[in-house]
Amino acid sequence: MSGLSKKQFISLELLVCALVIFSTISLDYEKRNDDGDDVQIDRIQGELSLLTSSTMKSLGLDDFRPGAIVQINLSAESIIATDCATCDTNPLGVRLNGKVIVSNLQPISSGGTVRIEGVLNVTHLQEYDGPNFVVREWLTIDWDLDEFSKTMNVFIEHQPAKWSVDHRYDASLVAYDGMKKSRTGPVVYVENLLQKSVNVYGCLPNTMNCDGVNREEINLSTTLKKSQQPTDVNIPTKWKKIDGINPDSNHTKNLGNTKQLLEIVEPIENHNPWCLSETQNIDSMQSWNVSGENPSSIHPMGLWLTSLGMPSSSFTSSYGVWTEVDSGDLGCGAYSKNGKLVLAISQI
Repeated sequence: MSGLSKKQFISLELLVCALVIFSTISLDYEKRNDDGDDVQIDRIQGELSLLTSSTMKSLGLDDFRPGAIVQINLSAESIIATDCATCDTNPLGVRLNGKVIVSNLQPISSGGTVRIEGVLNVTHLQEYDGPNFVVREWLTIDWDLDEFSKTMNVFIEHQPAKWSVDHRYDASLVAYDGMKKSRTGPVVYVENLLQKSVNVYGCLPNTMNCDGVNREEINLSTTLKKSQQPTDVNIPTKWKKIDGINPDSNHTKNLGNTKQLLEIVEPIENHNPWCLSETQNIDSMQSWNVSGENPSSIHPMGLWLTSLGMPSSSFTSSYGVWTEVDSGDLGCGAYSKNGKLVLAISQI
């Protein structure tokens, strides 16, 4: 790992988050194969070839030359949380664990190449309102890489509830030469290899001259297994509103540019901070108005999610307040409307 600075690793952290988002968010945990058996995700594995500057940039690797190779090998198990005191139904989800290897990283500012290897742990839970609507989501990403280790937590309250119907993505893919191909957007091919295995390959979003065959940027396989009883887990994070805090410093830095996901306008002094329940001392705090003139819609890697057999997740902001707090190395961000928490992100 020699030659990799902590500043450069912040870009790699974005890569890991992107991998997790398009590989795991909103998995369909109960599917049926052609024999009518209930099946679930068993493993997601494959490789990304970041061959152009645009593909490097799309995953936050601006500080490196094109040519990085990313390998993932994640096992999966179904989970259920029965300890949620504020939930109407028990959240269901998936827990993933495995290795992520990023090789052939060539820093622009120096010579040589860098290879990093870490263990990735992901917990993702959804609370349903009936079979077709999701009302809350929890996502924890734990990236174990020695002194560069990071943990990120995300909470979303969907207002209104998000539609999550099986096969709602069928219109995005059309039959093509014995397989399926994306109708619009990046070129993506979906091929059923075996009865319980699906291969997806093609292009990253926002890349030029990629046809998914002569130049292939992503190749991932999803392996299925017979459904098993979900493992009981705890809700990964509990968020608490912070009252009576007015720190002297108003400069926050621990969440980086996360606020740019929203349509941030002027800073304000009317804070509405939320953070993890175990947070102690608050070092700094900032707040901004969020505009609803042009609502921000976050829909990461939607076509790839659906191609892998996984419904995608999305979040759209409108008028509200975004507040950040720093507590030591911990950063918390909260998007609220009318004083109620809608989106929360923590990182340490």
